Amino acid sequence: MNNFTLGCAYRIITPSLGTLLYGYPNKRPADKVNDDLRCNVMAFGYGKPDSVLISMDLCSFPEPVANRLAVEINSHTNIAKEKIAICATHTHSGPCLSTIVGWGDFDTDYFENTLIKNMLDACDEAINCAKEVLLGVASTDSYVGINRREILPNGQVTLGQNQWGAFDPTMTVLSFIGKDDKKPFANLIHYGCHGTAAGHATPITRDWSGIMVDRLTTETGAFTMYVNGAEGDVGPRLSNGKTVGDISLMTELGGIAANDAVKAFKKIKTYRDVNYSVITDEIKLPYKPFPSIEEMEAKVEAMGDPEKLWPMSQLVRSTLLKRIEAVKKGEFKSHMVINQVIFAFNDVVIVPFGFEVFSEIFLRLKKYSPFENTLGISNSNAANAYLPSLDQIPRGGYEVTQFTGRNVYALADNTDDNIINENIRLIEMLLENGHIQ
Repeated sequence: MNNFTLGCAYRIITPSLGTLLYGYPNKRPADKVNDDLRCNVMAFGYGKPDSVLISMDLCSFPEPVANRLAVEINSHTNIAKEKIAICATHTHSGPCLSTIVGWGDFDTDYFENTLIKNMLDACDEAINCAKEVLLGVASTDSYVGINRREILPNGQVTLGQNQWGAFDPTMTVLSFIGKDDKKPFANLIHYGCHGTAAGHATPITRDWSGIMVDRLTTETGAFTMYVNGAEGDVGPRLSNGKTVGDISLMTELGGIAANDAVKAFKKIKTYRDVNYSVITDEIKLPYKPFPSIEEMEAKVEAMGDPEKLWPMSQLVRSTLLKRIEAVKKGEFKSHMVINQVIFAFNDVVIVPFGFEVFSEIFLRLKKYSPFENTLGISNSNAANAYLPSLDQIPRGGYEVTQFTGRNVYALADNTDDNIINENIRLIEMLLENGHIQ
């Protein structure tokens, strides 16, 4: 007998006024709350839930922070760390939980005294309210996002709008209804786009996705959660022609997203028992070898006075110094090792990535996947910078500089191929292990 159960809950995780909003290096102290930030939890399994998918209205958090959160959940609920996926919606109007040089200080007080407690409370409620459900799925095209790697006449890539750049318009809604009462119980929206529509504003906000979530909640009367897809090279399609705006522009775009989410939901005609599977395994991504000490020292010297550098250049300089130190100590790692978890619900497979993933990568993942609905999630269980597709690396630009210059160990240029193949291996193992779509 199929007894798949799902529980869901959220808690408010809005920081105090005066908090420095994270996402851009210019200082933006929060002066008011436009809408509350949330920690949203879905807990699921056969019988009592044994896995959780969490979506927080935050920009991102590094792997050590995600690990700490998973340890807290494991200790509190006894759910295995390996079956926990914690992702960020990527709003740029929330608190800083990053440790990146030049991007502000980690908000320890917020993390310890607001985020952890509320996350655990939401996990408790989600687990305790779990009930048997049926699942329906539908998608629609949405033009809330647009490729943001605008190419200038001189060939330089800047942050803006690129009408011909890679972009996945698919918005997918998973709708869960009670197995007995057939009433809407929970919704999960998947779509890829940066949360920067209000990126120049000073209020705290979930950005455009908050309006979408609230609308589908009202339409269905059910808990609604959003997870971000391929947002690495996708920004909001703002009417100002830019990739950042204010509350007014955010509200405008959020209304479009809300309409699209409701449209997708209304396309769902069939609900089925849920066949659920989870797979966990290590995936390995090769690193590049270090350049010579002489080459790196020359680059540092050419940068000049570090006090006069922009935050991105400060970050690159800091990374170069760490690489020089690693070479002197004879330290080198051959691979990044990621503890991956993948969830499957009927013909839907959810694949978390600890990167801001470029569109082509998730489009290829969907193409190669044997599942009808393959939903890749960015900024999950880590924030290891951007993950560009190989074709974009020669173009350079902000995201590519982050990919090549943010971390001490730089991933190989063809990491897109490597990470796709590793995840397809695990997706195919789900079917080999008996998952039924």
